[in-house]
Amino acid sequence: MKTVLFVPGFMEDLTSRDYKKTIKAIEEKGYKVIFVPIKWKRTTINNWVEELEKVYAKFDSKNVVLAGFSFGSMTAFLAATKRNPLRLWLFSLSPYFSDDMSRMKKLWLKYIGKHRDVAFSKLDFNKLAEKIKCKTLIFVGEAEAKKYPLLDNRTKVANKKIKNSRVIVVPGCKHDVADDRYIVAIEENI
Repeated sequence: MKTVLFVPGFMEDLTSRDYKKTIKAIEEKGYKVIFVPIKWKRTTINNWVEELEKVYAKFDSKNVVLAGFSFGSMTAFLAATKRNPLRLWLFSLSPYFSDDMSRMKKLWLKYIGKHRDVAFSKLDFNKLAEKIKCKTLIFVGEAEAKKYPLLDNRTKVANKKIKNSRVIVVPGCKHDVADDRYIVAIEENI
């Protein structure tokens, strides 16, 4: 049985949204899902990747799907650049790589904090994307892509730069991997 290591969105845990519904949909497709909790407070993307890597190290990468939502998708993406999984599923990939940071709103940069801002600014997406060798699905909600042009752009760039990738646009969906429309898209595409 293939194992999915699933990383939640920023400052979230299993109860922050209906992640159980998302997990159930993945499990019903024949996967075992392990929800990877992240210690978000006073940490950066580097710490989040280390936390995921500790769990990932317990598995044969040939039998693992790395998946994540929002900042969790960035975390899964970065872990996949170090040790390629069987597949990579990026749900609403956050646009916080070096070439995104100059276009971020100042208020949002203040919210995420200086240390996270500095860590994100060191992530060259183009160089990192070259290291992804597995099939990759990039999901994005139609409504979130319209509301957040940087996320829409990051999705398009990711699809262009990651070989063997495919974008799935979830009709009418906002930034919510537990939305019923998102669930249907997952069920139809994984």
